[in-house]
Amino acid sequence: MLNIGVIGFGYWGPNIVRNFSSVEGVRVTMVCDKRDDALKHIQRDYPAINLTTSADEILLSPDIDVVAIVTPVSSHYELAKRALENGKHVFVEKPFTATSEQAEELIELAEWKNLTIMVDHTFIYTCCQDDTEIY
Repeated sequence: MLNIGVIGFGYWGPNIVRNFSSVEGVRVTMVCDKRDDALKHIQRDYPAINLTTSADEILLSPDIDVVAIVTPVSSHYELAKRALENGKHVFVEKPFTATSEQAEELIELAEWKNLTIMVDHTFIYTCCQDDTEIY
């Protein structure tokens, strides 16, 4: 069972929580957001998910295997770097980072730590009507 912590529950966060929650062998265990209305929404729809306003609770938790970062791009690099440094696999909503240098550093850190880092992209696994893949 992969335990996932999600940082950010704004515009795209509900989709990420819903999709990860529907995958067999995956459990969203904690969601972080600084807004009370977002936390109330999560609590109503996903009462089993733990809530926090502190990203550190997710980044430092020994019970979380994967950190999904669904925040503004200005925070992607720092959050992803801290997650990798704490031994977490990372899923980052697009855009990956603000600069190519930040992206290269995160990729190198993930490789060095033998961790996976993945960037989400809408429709990356969607097929066309004639079953040819979209690349």
